[in-house]
Formats: sequence, structure tokens, C-alpha cells
Amino acid sequence: MRSKLTVAVALALLAGCVTPPPPPPAPGSAASKIVAMGEMENIEVGAIRVARENGFLTVKVQLSNTRTKNKMMYYRFAWLGNDGFPVSDDEVWKTLNLYGAQSTFLQAIAPTPKATDFRLEVKTP
Repeated sequence: MRSKLTVAVALALLAGCVTPPPPPPAPGSAASKIVAMGEMENIEVGAIRVARENGFLTVKVQLSNTRTKNKMMYYRFAWLGNDGFPVSDDEVWKTLNLYGAQSTFLQAIAPTPKATDFRLEVKTP
């Protein structure tokens, strides 16, 4: 009887430790524009500015390193059309070193005027 009680208590404690996954970001929100390919620990996405200049979509994304240690990451932009599908070839991955507690802006211009939306893909080693 005592072993059954111990097992029941252990299972109850384990069940309480399980946290549900966060809800997906709302379509069109800033969070829906960022795709983390792996863990994106200690990197926060701040303001996102989108404008159309001379017919081309331009984007500025603020990134902040929340740690005091340097953090390296890779990123690329995917340019999307009205239907949500890519309108250009994949960009090459770019490297960004964020120093401890640094905040910076990533800037990009769509390669074609057909781009109406974007997605920022981020990887950390």
C-alpha cells in the first residue's frame, strides 16, 4: 500500500512539472515574423519597422542580447508575396555577433518589388 502511495505522489509531482507549450503567435504579429530554428535563448526581438521605399519592402528588426556574455547567431530574411510564398531565392545565412547586453538593428531590403511580407529566420549555435 505504501509503495502505491509513493508512486501516486511521484506521478502527481511529475504531472505538475509539465508545462504546456506556448500558444502560436497571432498571424500578422511581430512574433509571427520570427522563425527560430532551434533555441533562441538570451536574444530578444524588439521593435520591427516595415516600410516601402521606391517600391521595395524595407525592414528593420531590433535584437537585444539579454546576457552579459557575447552571443553569436545566424540569420536570413525570406521575402514573401501576397500568397505567403517566397518571391525570391533563399538568402545566404549571415553571421551576427551580439556583445554582452548589446542591442542592434538588422536592416534589409527586399530583392524584388513583388515582396509584400517577410520572415526572419534565426539560428544560434
